[in-house]
Amino acid sequence: MSYENPEVPHEVNVSRDSPVLEFLRLAAGLALVVLGLSAVLYFSGGWLARYIPFSVEYDWVGNTVFGIAVEGPAESVPDAGQHDAVEAYIQRLTAALAAHGDLPEGMTITAHYTALDEPNAYATLGGHIVITRGLYERMPSENALATVIAHEIGHVKSRDPIAALGGAASFTVLFALLSGDAQALTPYLAQVVQLGYSRQAETRADRTAVQMLRAYYGHAGGAAAVFEVLREARDPLHRNQPTLLSTHPADEARISSMAAAAKDWDEIRSPLRPLQITLED
Repeated sequence: MSYENPEVPHEVNVSRDSPVLEFLRLAAGLALVVLGLSAVLYFSGGWLARYIPFSVEYDWVGNTVFGIAVEGPAESVPDAGQHDAVEAYIQRLTAALAAHGDLPEGMTITAHYTALDEPNAYATLGGHIVITRGLYERMPSENALATVIAHEIGHVKSRDPIAALGGAASFTVLFALLSGDAQALTPYLAQVVQLGYSRQAETRADRTAVQMLRAYYGHAGGAAAVFEVLREARDPLHRNQPTLLSTHPADEARISSMAAAAKDWDEIRSPLRPLQITLED
């Protein structure tokens, strides 16, 4: 009997697919896993952070305005006195609105005024809110200014700043595990409060603002002017940005919503209040 070595098939241990395609499939699968894990961490971190007592949040940051520079003009600058007067005015208006905001027991709001030219306002950790000079000087009435302040108080009331930080911190944990370097991502946490909140959070803060305006002034007149001003101040390239591409609701939707909230306002009986302090050129 004779034996012969059988011919070995050439396809053994050879993939029928391209190695590049296999790599791309693996990379896509890994990306989906990381994306899913990131989403879970972000939303769970934000949800859990809202349960941190406000007193703990306040004690943690103290008088620090987390992530936002609020330095005023130096004493040698001519408008330093006016800067202090405007900040005191904003603080008084903030306290009056907060008193009508049905805030949780122990929650305090501290207002700040900063000499930034960008028209903006922020709510950050520990109940601190910031109004920029660029926004203040564009406000056509105290009612419009109050709308901005009440909106930011609404963010604090809903614990949006701590929730945003909780989500961002969860991302830091994930990337620290993947890269082994969490220190490089620490500055990101300090900036997260400036990146805006979800559209749902913004809409909720708008509703809270309307409630506070009604409680304080008896109406929501002048509120729509805020978003008209911001629409005009925005870069024309982004003026008509679709709602799905923005964290904030579209300007037109917010203008319509605020106008509807003020439909029962009688501007003859309840005229808008002028700003108590007008900025000098």
